[in-house]
Amino acid sequence: MRGLVGGLMRARWALRSARSWLRVRYVWLKPRPGDIYIATAAKAGTTWMQQIVFQLIHEGRGEFEHILQVSPFLEQFGTKPQAEQVLARLPSPRIFKTHLSHGLLRPPANSRVIYVTRAASDTLVSYYHHVCRAHGAHLDFDQFFQREMKNRGWSSHLRSWWPNRRAPNVLHVRYEDLVTDRERELRRVATFLALPLPPERLPDILEKTSFEYMKRHNARFAPPMPGGLSAEGFIREGKVGSGRDALDAGQQVLLERTLAPLFRELGITGNEV
Repeated sequence: MRGLVGGLMRARWALRSARSWLRVRYVWLKPRPGDIYIATAAKAGTTWMQQIVFQLIHEGRGEFEHILQVSPFLEQFGTKPQAEQVLARLPSPRIFKTHLSHGLLRPPANSRVIYVTRAASDTLVSYYHHVCRAHGAHLDFDQFFQREMKNRGWSSHLRSWWPNRRAPNVLHVRYEDLVTDRERELRRVATFLALPLPPERLPDILEKTSFEYMKRHNARFAPPMPGGLSAEGFIREGKVGSGRDALDAGQQVLLERTLAPLFRELGITGNEV
């Protein structure tokens, strides 16, 4: 009986969430030509790309108290009071952060989508630290890892977006490329968004999109935490490969076994993700 009740509660929550999102997408959003969607799995470089896009638009002069004021989290509008008015007041081009699947987001053809991917192991470990902060406690990593392998959130997002990465209004950016050659990736994003990139403004853009700058201004980027918990350290490492180093041999094998059939299905080889 307890399982049945739990199942009914989850189904009711899922239905309510779906209804909220449909209201946002098809009633309140009122898509505009040039809307920009930053589509990622959780902890795959979303905040970094929000800052990159905002600074490119404002040529390195962009200022805000919090990143969500200028680049809101689209899914949160389902529970926001006066969401329709807030969406209407955002200046164009609007910049939205989203973790939705491609099928749920259904980005209009006249929008621009920047799809960022990050290695599963790095994303997973970053998400683990985020969840620990949200709970205000150090959680057992192996229990977290096993649960995420069953949930397959990263895999589901990849399966949804990967076949659409070459659509005319989608730009695929790898997190690793942002780390190794940020200036080159800034130029790719600017070209895709048809934004000027004046040479004299490039140093300021590079400064404000650096990991060091964002870490110094952590409070401007950290999401609100429940119960007044501190979000100190939200901008944590930003490294490539540290996630894999955090996995033991058994966890690495399980991750590879989980991802191998997905990569075969999607035709992913080498370091494409």
